[in-house]
This record gives sequence, C-alpha cells and structure tokens, in this order.
Amino acid sequence: MRAASTLVFASFASFALLSTPAAADGPQGFALDLPAQGIYGGTEVASCGWPTTVSLQGQCTGTLVHPEVVIFAAHCGSGYSQVRFGENIQGGAGRTVQTEFCKTYPGGGPGDGHDFAFCKLAEPVTDVQIVPILMGCETSVLQAGTEVTIVGFGNADNGPYGIKREVTTTINNITGQGEASIGGGGKDSCQGDSGGPVFVKLDNSKYGDPADDTWRVFGITSYGGACGGGGYYSMMHNGIQWFEQESGVDLTPCHDDEGNWAPSGACAGFPLDPATGGGSWGQGCAYSDGGGPSQMCGAPAAPDEEPPTVTIVDPNDGSEYPGPSQELTFVVEAEDVGWGVKQVILTINGEEVGSDGAAPYEFPATMPAGQWWIGAKAVDLADNITYAENIGIGIGMPAPVPDAGTTGTGGETDGGTSDSGTGTGGTDGTGGTDGTGGTGGESSAGTGAGTSDGSDGSDGSATTGGQDIEIGCACTADSTGAGGRGLGLFGLVVLAGLRRRRR
Repeated sequence: MRAASTLVFASFASFALLSTPAAADGPQGFALDLPAQGIYGGTEVASCGWPTTVSLQGQCTGTLVHPEVVIFAAHCGSGYSQVRFGENIQGGAGRTVQTEFCKTYPGGGPGDGHDFAFCKLAEPVTDVQIVPILMGCETSVLQAGTEVTIVGFGNADNGPYGIKREVTTTINNITGQGEASIGGGGKDSCQGDSGGPVFVKLDNSKYGDPADDTWRVFGITSYGGACGGGGYYSMMHNGIQWFEQESGVDLTPCHDDEGNWAPSGACAGFPLDPATGGGSWGQGCAYSDGGGPSQMCGAPAAPDEEPPTVTIVDPNDGSEYPGPSQELTFVVEAEDVGWGVKQVILTINGEEVGSDGAAPYEFPATMPAGQWWIGAKAVDLADNITYAENIGIGIGMPAPVPDAGTTGTGGETDGGTSDSGTGTGGTDGTGGTDGTGGTGGESSAGTGAGTSDGSDGSDGSATTGGQDIEIGCACTADSTGAGGRGLGLFGLVVLAGLRRRRR
C-alpha cells in the first residue's frame, strides 16, 4: 500500500519513463535512464497466448478490445503509428498493424482513475478472438482476493525486455479514485507493461450460474512503486462512454455505455482459455473454445431470423473503363436490423476475392481488361446471408449483360431463399433449376462447363439469392468458358492489388 503522495508521484515516474530506446517514429521525451523492469514473478506466454495483448512500438503495452480499437494508458502518450501483435517486440511470429489515430483522455493520468488512451487501427483485425471488456453487473467480481492475470512486454526478473509475459495474482482493493490495487509479494507489473491489460475469469465454481467460465478484461496498468510490490490500475468500464464516443465504435456487445444489459448477437462465444493459445500467427491465431450466449447479467439476445440487406453502390451496373487496366474501389452498403453485420464478401465472376468485417465496406482492386461480373454477400451475426444484385463492368471492352438464353432459376452456390434448397443444377451451362431452393443464386451459373449444381442451398440459414448470370470473359478465355483462363488472369493481376482501404 502506497497512500503517501510522494510515493505516488515517484511511482508514476517509474512506470511512465521507460529505459528502452524510443522507436524512431514513436513518442519522444522519455528522458530519465531508469533500470528496465517488467512482469515480476511471471512466465512467458504460449505462442498465440493472450493474443489481444499488443506492444505499442516497444514502449508500452495495450489491449485489442474490438477489431479496430486498442486501449492503453494516457501516460504512454499518443504518438503511435503502429501496434505489434505477437510474443516479441523484436519481430518473429506476429504482425504489425498501422493506426489511424490515437487519443488520450483529457487530463487523465496515474492517480485519478482516468489513465485512459486508445488507438483506432487503420484496418480491422478480424482473426484474433476478442476478450470483451468487463461491464455492468459483471464488475461485481472486482473484490479483494479475486484472482486476476496481468500481461505485458516489460523486462522481467527472469529474462529480457520485450517478451510477452503473464503473472497471476489477486486484487487487494478498489480505491476511492476508481482504481484497482493489485499484486505484491513479488508478483507485479512495472516499466514497459504500462497500458497493458488485467484479465479476470467469470469463474462458475466461485460465482455459480450464470457465470460461464469465460474471460473479461478490465485493468489498464498505470503506476506503482518498487517492482514486485504491487501497483494501481485504471479500469476500462469507467471510461467506456469516452472510448466509444471518441472512437465511434461500440465496444460492449452485451451492454450499453452505461452498463445496462443490452445483448447483441456478438454477446456470445467469448474465450474460455485465452492464455493457452493455438495455431500460428501466420494463419491467424486459432480461436480457443468459446462459451455460448452470455447470460451473466440477463437473458441472452433474442434469435435473429431477419437477413441483412446488401447493395453494390459503386461502380454502377454497366460501367465501362479504358484498358489495359483500371484502379477501382468497389463500395458495398450492408445493414442488419437484428444483431448486426458480421462481414461483407466481394465476388468477381463468382469467385470470393475479399472480405471486410467493418463498415465502410470498400474493396480497392487493380482490374485487368475484360468483362467482369461483380457480386457481394452480407453475413450477419446469426449467419443469415443476403446476396447483392450483381453488376457488370467492362475494362477496355463493353460491359457484359445477362444472356436470357443462359440464365436459369438455380445458382452455383448458396442458391435459394428457403432452408431446403437442394436443386440439381444444370449440366449444359444453362444454370438449371433449383427445385425447392428458391430463385436465388450467387453469380456463376452456366459457365459453359455446366458446373452449377445448386447444392449449397441447404444449410438451413436464411438466404436471399442474387441474379444468375453467365460469366463474361477476361480477354483470354476460350471455348472452355470464362471460368478457366480468364479467371486465372484475374487471379494473377487483381488479387495482388486487392487490399483494404485505410479508414
């Protein structure tokens, strides 16, 4: 316990002024040469363990709390152009993601419970399983003696700076300033761990039903005294209104910004074992087992049976552009009145070529000469699917138009608006019929090779079909159909240029 103000300010210096060299493009001004220290009494994490814990250019630690938002501490500053996912700030397995902007809470810092800051990422990270922020009635678990886990990249008493480590300790108490006093007895965080997370498990064996053994994040490492003696942590739920207002992102899938229970479809599937890790960073760390719909503070979200809406808004159907290639950005609008949109997937000539997990749904691409059918599908959080009406564009040649003689009522993939569409499809390039599967299809029925079989319309989820069309050529297509050489050319040229636009 360090109640004296002189100790508090000394502790602030020990956390905020790091001994590690500042990155060339990172925040400057750390003048004191203090001994580098970090997680005490802990161990290195497993590969892909605690994957939402990130490094802020080797100087502070942060937490991914939403695919687009990293939370950390105000005293770390705001001059970060990137964050690093992985287990080592020096490189190796992992990835670096650029930031769009970073902000600190006005006047916030150690000692007042408002040591809040965040960065909004330039592109969403959709393959890392999020541990949600502790909110609402869940905060009742923050009691003296509750077991928690601190994670950070600082130096340690058993190894070098820059390695992600974890230590399990307990809450001492919650202060009048809304800070959590945590750790001591050799188990602690210190320089380099500033801004990093503290996690807590909603332990069913301790709290009973409806606690479901999933995890939450609540702490932001702020300040302390000598490493190993314990420290003080701002708490994320106290800053939710500011975080959401400034980022423009809903960070609490189970609650509103005042902590009232308001579950969406995303209020489910939270990690049961984020420490263990799995998979590899190259493939996007494998999701750990998740819980079911959360019921910690109330009834789970009502089922969502209403599919989303989706429209291609740019370019217009029939647009034509000069060759030999053209830089385009395909813009799709999608909304869902139920749980919300999970992702939008772009298709070109029937092939899925890109996905976007957050609005605005934009897909820049370098398009080679040819006739191209552009499609999109939206998937909501209940896995209902809707297909946009396809559009045709021409690069260096006229835009394609549907051929009434080759369109059918079936589709190649995900055809049908009913739950039982098992149609047989055509074998002669006509698109065939879809039986009871409805009138929808994705885009590529009747390619000349008769590949459409309508067999994917029986997944039981609500889908809305798109327009069935004959795939156009890409200049080099021959009599075997545009699904062959033409699409191969597209794969070589366009996929290399397809990327997410920074927002």
